[in-house]
Amino acid sequence: MAVWIEDLIVKNQYSRPGMKLIGVKGLVIHWTATPGASDENEVKFFDGADGGGGRYASAHLFVDRDSARLDIPLDEVAYHANDHACRIPKLAATASYYKNGGANLTAIGIEMCVEKDGTIHAETITRTVQVAAALCKQFGLNPVADIYRHYDITGKNCPAPWVAKPAEFTTFKNRVAAEVQTGKTVAPVAPVQTGGGIIGQVRVTADGLNIRTGPGTSYPSKGKAITNRVYNVTANVNDWHEIIVRDGEKGWVFGNNGKYLSLVR
Repeated sequence: MAVWIEDLIVKNQYSRPGMKLIGVKGLVIHWTATPGASDENEVKFFDGADGGGGRYASAHLFVDRDSARLDIPLDEVAYHANDHACRIPKLAATASYYKNGGANLTAIGIEMCVEKDGTIHAETITRTVQVAAALCKQFGLNPVADIYRHYDITGKNCPAPWVAKPAEFTTFKNRVAAEVQTGKTVAPVAPVQTGGGIIGQVRVTADGLNIRTGPGTSYPSKGKAITNRVYNVTANVNDWHEIIVRDGEKGWVFGNNGKYLSLVR
């Protein structure tokens, strides 16, 4: 089954200029910020001679909860990440036909569609994981090092939810890495949040899972989690989950992309 549907827009100066990429060195993740618009809606908007209302903007792929659409060939420029100077040296570039094109010359742009309430649906994120993994395989990219937010490239608040909560972006990249390695889409173990209250529950599915004093293997172990027990979660950092062990005592356990923990709620 194809990861995306090819639905190319016509060449035009505003959204599909027909200029060639000078290489694919990264993926740039965006959100559309147009609540309720599907991938079909977005592609139709950028099609035509005016390329979306006569402004210089576009992306290679649009993703919603039901499908993903490729509207600009992967060897062509899309106008998605050059609103300010490129802050990532590896992606900064220029060409005789596109002076100071920056990441638009070296990266593929992926737009996640937004629900009517302004959120990004979990299924849209899962489909974006699949799209990003397919592109990483095709172009030999490292999912952890070569996937960026628009914010990382130019400082724009995009995708806004992942600028506000960067740990969610880290979780996304970890899921892409797991998809690349195993070919199986891995759902997030728990919501990526921080705070003092209970934000979810996880069930321990691995034997001998260490409970540590902090979110990382450099922190000392303070015991073992009980297999098949459900623990309340009070914080998440990069797939490390702070759990209530007993009587208010807390510790950190590692999800390992769903191998050691499963989400209860």
